Amino acid sequence: MLGFCWKNHQRYCPACKSRKFYSLADGRRRCRRCGYTFHDFSRRFLNRCSFSARQWLWFLKLFVLDVPLVSIAREMAISYATVLKAADTVRRAILAQALDASLIYEAGIWPGPGNPRSESEMVNSPVFGIIEINEVAICDLIQDLDVNDILRLKLNFCMKTGSVGQVVYTGPYKQYRGLVSCGPGLWPARYIRHDDKRLPVETSPFWAFTKQRLRQMRGVPASRFPLYLKECELRFNARHEDLIPILVKALCAFVPRLQK
Repeated sequence: MLGFCWKNHQRYCPACKSRKFYSLADGRRRCRRCGYTFHDFSRRFLNRCSFSARQWLWFLKLFVLDVPLVSIAREMAISYATVLKAADTVRRAILAQALDASLIYEAGIWPGPGNPRSESEMVNSPVFGIIEINEVAICDLIQDLDVNDILRLKLNFCMKTGSVGQVVYTGPYKQYRGLVSCGPGLWPARYIRHDDKRLPVETSPFWAFTKQRLRQMRGVPASRFPLYLKECELRFNARHEDLIPILVKALCAFVPRLQK
């Protein structure tokens, strides 16, 4: 994994990027410029769970195969809580590679360790638009829409909507095959129902793939929906590739630091 962390094995300080540092007795390094003490995996996603490289590869193999997390915990002889944290870490590493990652962070999704957590849980997820071009799917965060806009389009403009659990998807909108979001704000009253049939997005191979995965989950919290959606996007787009090297590279990346 070191090859993914340090290009040409050229190390530098994760805090200030200086290449001037000295080694400590415990194997760590200290930056001569800013004084930051670090090791090879400092500030990286894979540093979160205290896994060895072998454990990470073992976990990723099972994760890619969609082995249930309970079964992963049993097979690896680790706690279920640790497996949950590892899966969450992988999904946040995937999200960090997305082109719209910064916008998703601005919407309230926690990037990962080293960043303060929001004082309140996200109630409704951002709205994403689904584009599929040449068998490549893009789930694009739409900044100027929220769940209230989906309801407005449904009630005032008769936009068709369907649902998978608490996740709601829509008919076409502008250049998108459909919109998708998640949260209680999409279900404000009993008379609001999202059960329209034959929506154009349902002919999308990506959405058929994603819908099936969402059905297998035991509820999707709004605060984690963007993570699951970006995971589905990656799995679909890389369906003919070996996912493990892609995930290892993502895990070896630095956790984005939000501007204070």
